[in-house]
Amino acid sequence: MASAEPNDIIELYPESDRQWAQDFNIAMWWKELNDSQCAAELGKALDAIRDSGQSAEELFGDPAEFGEARAFARLTPQQLADSEMPINSSLLLLAGLGLVVGLLCTGFGTWVAFRDGWMSNSWHFWQLAALTAGTGIALSGHLWWFYRLKGKFARSWVLGLSGIAVSIAAAVLIAVFGGEEAMPLPNWLAPILGIALAVGVFWLPWNDETEPVRGGACAFTDPEAWFVETTRLLRGRYGMRSREAASALEPAREHWSTMSMEGGGASIAQEFGTPGEFAIGLSVNTGTALKRRWLLRRLLPLAVVGLYSFSLVPEAIAPDRSGWDIFFAACLLIFVAVTLYELRPANRAEYVESKLAERRAQVRGMEEGRDE
Repeated sequence: MASAEPNDIIELYPESDRQWAQDFNIAMWWKELNDSQCAAELGKALDAIRDSGQSAEELFGDPAEFGEARAFARLTPQQLADSEMPINSSLLLLAGLGLVVGLLCTGFGTWVAFRDGWMSNSWHFWQLAALTAGTGIALSGHLWWFYRLKGKFARSWVLGLSGIAVSIAAAVLIAVFGGEEAMPLPNWLAPILGIALAVGVFWLPWNDETEPVRGGACAFTDPEAWFVETTRLLRGRYGMRSREAASALEPAREHWSTMSMEGGGASIAQEFGTPGEFAIGLSVNTGTALKRRWLLRRLLPLAVVGLYSFSLVPEAIAPDRSGWDIFFAACLLIFVAVTLYELRPANRAEYVESKLAERRAQVRGMEEGRDE
């Protein structure tokens, strides 16, 4: 039955329990169980319902809560690790940025073409330089963030710093050699190029960048390698600083040192589990790291808006300001006001507590999965 599709198993439920089964399946799918895992859980629940003679609601309770509990018990440590990553592919970052830039070029290109004429040359080299620098810096910054979350710190710094340097250098060259001159680019071509870019990202060679499973019982026989890998996961995936990760691992180091002196025969992976499993267990004590990342995600956009406002404010208060200048300034002010409102300590505490509660549920589910 486990090899069947979830919908096929739902059809086997009694009519009165079918809606419960659908909600149960959605709850598990929402927590990122795959179809085979969902089907296996639906089959087990159906067998229990038939054996008990009770309804699904009487036997298991709320389908959403039960589905979440079963999902955390079924998810592998690697799936739990992947759930901490907003995205699992650097190509997805590239595609998202390309889509945004393409849509901007399409929208602004169409507006400028209607305003100045489709055959006119309204675009200047300095605008191309600004687009090159902004796009390159944004992509480099996101790649730095992406590989840091994956615990690949050296690669994150190399890609981030080199990407920013190349972007700025290219923008400077374009601005120096092009100056204030208009590009030999008719206005009708800009929206076409934007559409081509926005559509072209869907033809990128997608590949899976999921971390290879290194979590077998024999994968880390060297204790120091085990601690190095666990430290890497705590710093990257869960945002701990080096000192915080060392402090969190100190009890484990002391325990292992004591076991080694007593001549215990178990390996470090048999004693503590894999580095991934152990890091998941320690993730319930990452409140400080969660606060830090929460603040950074909100302060960074404010910093970008603050830098941009140095050029926007003079245009907004100039006597010959346009309606667009006023509208754009008003939008930025609204964004700043909303972001500052979101920085309230109560919002931060609510986010941290909800995230820690989710991680505690993951740990409970992982322990239940071991016992099954």
